[in-house]
Amino acid sequence: MRRFLPLLFLAATACTMTNPEPAVPVDDWVPPADVTSGFNEREPDTCKASTLQAWVGQPVAMLDTSGAPGPVRIIAQDEVVDQEEYRSARINLHVDRRGTVRLLTCG
Repeated sequence: MRRFLPLLFLAATACTMTNPEPAVPVDDWVPPADVTSGFNEREPDTCKASTLQAWVGQPVAMLDTSGAPGPVRIIAQDEVVDQEEYRSARINLHVDRRGTVRLLTCG
């Protein structure tokens, strides 16, 4: 047993910790959120969609969009919408498979 004691000591010294590298400093600062109304909040009615709530439940083909307060975009069910094209003054008409308006949003 005493023969293996130096070997055991050598193996134990190989397992010791080396000097750890200094940790990279972490900056916990978070930039303030942009609270520009219309893009982040989307609650302000920037496109005046609330004035057109009568369109909900109507067939999109029967609507006269010329009286809308701004441009109108029709979004079909399951259609992908690119957020890079967001325009706060535009009215989005979300329609189901039958062409019935289900939701009005700005964008």
